[in-house]
Amino acid sequence: MIRRWWTTIRNFDRFTGALLLATCALAGFAAVTSVQIQRYQGQIVELSNYNLSYVYARTQIEILRLHAAISDAILDDEGTGAAKLRWAIVKGRISTIPIAYGPIDVPEAATARDNLEKTLFAIRPLIAALDSTESGIEALNALDRAANEFTRLTALANVRQSEVAQHEQELLAATMVRLSSAIFLTCCIGLALLVVVFRQKQRLRQAAVTDVLTGLPNRAAIYDWKPAGGKPVTIALAVIDVDRFKDVNDELGHAEGDALLRCLADVLRDQAGDDALAARLGGDEFVVIFTGKDAWKRAESRCAAIEDAFRSGCQTTDFAGATLSIGISVGTVASSADIELLMTQADGAMYGAKRDHRNAVPDLSGRFHRPPQLACG
Repeated sequence: MIRRWWTTIRNFDRFTGALLLATCALAGFAAVTSVQIQRYQGQIVELSNYNLSYVYARTQIEILRLHAAISDAILDDEGTGAAKLRWAIVKGRISTIPIAYGPIDVPEAATARDNLEKTLFAIRPLIAALDSTESGIEALNALDRAANEFTRLTALANVRQSEVAQHEQELLAATMVRLSSAIFLTCCIGLALLVVVFRQKQRLRQAAVTDVLTGLPNRAAIYDWKPAGGKPVTIALAVIDVDRFKDVNDELGHAEGDALLRCLADVLRDQAGDDALAARLGGDEFVVIFTGKDAWKRAESRCAAIEDAFRSGCQTTDFAGATLSIGISVGTVASSADIELLMTQADGAMYGAKRDHRNAVPDLSGRFHRPPQLACG
């Protein structure tokens, strides 16, 4: 599959191939960038849904409640039951104290957790002897240090979480800018490809109506011809045929025959005029369309000029014996069917000229006037 796509791309011209490769690269980049955006968005949502500093603050609150229970036991002489319960609660929270969450790393929490566990171990016997004021004060002092440590830890976690969240948002913003740039470039390349496709379509359309050998319009162009504005117009259609063209091919070869056809095509370009359409119907047969009310007069005069120019152009070639037969028809054209009808009439007139006179130009009444004989030497 990949080899097939690569072969297809290589068949394009360099510019189009480069555009296609750039489009594929940008599409891949956009896909990877989209995955990164989703990951950053997920991390930001996860960070916003979890408050690490709150976890440390809850531990601090439990330490302070233990502190208050010990103080009450010392002052009110109510026993150590409440203090022991609070001690057990704080002890149970030690295992839940995190040192990291996602991209948030708080290694100081490990130290605070170890210190709290040591503090609890140290004050356990002191809680059992709260009838001694000194034991109670020692326990309270130890808890004060632990509470202060978690106060600092709470502030530190809050700062770390804010920094990580801000960093993730910056990464998300930068990634979205890259994605937007990739999309913009893809759109630009898409527009460039549309232009390339449009031009390629124009070239193919032009090639479809152009004769490869002579560069003139072909038969399809003639049958696709329509009057300007879509209104019926009077035209004179001249069909031009090379006499004894088969003899040229047989005696001189097809290369010389092609050269003769190209010579006639050059003559038609020069002599038909900018307001006429010259085309190759196929083989050695050509057609010229003249438009306007004086189309017939211009067809006669320019066909005579075509004869003269063809004669001059053939003088220094190997196909000096080649001559032309021309048939002209006149009519009003509104559709391709009208063109086909005039083509049939002009073709018949041309073959009549070829059969009866060879190298003659017929007029509308069927009478022929003969131009000077060609000396295509």
